[in-house]
Amino acid sequence: MTWLVRNLDFTREIQEEVDKKFKASIYDNTGKPLQNSSHHFANPHEVGVGEINPHKALNPGLVFETTTEDYLQFLLYYGYSEKSIRSMSKTNFNCPRINVDRLISNINYSSISISNLDRHKPAQTIKRTVTNVGCPNATYISRVHAPVGLEVKVFPNKIAFIETLTRVSFKVLFDGKEASNGYNFGSVTWFDGLHSVRLSFAVNVE
Repeated sequence: MTWLVRNLDFTREIQEEVDKKFKASIYDNTGKPLQNSSHHFANPHEVGVGEINPHKALNPGLVFETTTEDYLQFLLYYGYSEKSIRSMSKTNFNCPRINVDRLISNINYSSISISNLDRHKPAQTIKRTVTNVGCPNATYISRVHAPVGLEVKVFPNKIAFIETLTRVSFKVLFDGKEASNGYNFGSVTWFDGLHSVRLSFAVNVE
């Protein structure tokens, strides 16, 4: 019974901490929602994902490691040809056999951008891999903040690390059947009781 109580307390602590951090990221220092230059509520495209905390950056818990291949695909997404990328990178880079619009979503970065989520097609799944740089035996639980109508699910919703397992992958599913047209913003936050690792997303539903 004791283990059950401890797990419930841990889960409650995670929810409270994530809620607090989420609210802090969308309100200014007067407690009011952040506004853009037109005095409308600002979205993440206008304010970014928040300011860096130098102290916490020294002990982030989890990191999203990007590879050279990720950045080469980034160049491909922005219109560089396979030949140009090979010339610049001095590699035998090959264009992935997927829709170019999906390239930007597949980069292992600490945010997710989907330029076209068709509400009439099956849900889209994005993969991310995190590396544990904190406690060797850490367990993280995910919490999703998403606008009404946009279905967002994380698989698995709990990830655990041990000394011999430092990298773990997870998937985020987006279903826009009931979502509002245009960009929908939100986040997935991983929390272990000490670290709060936020993965923001911007999904354009059409």
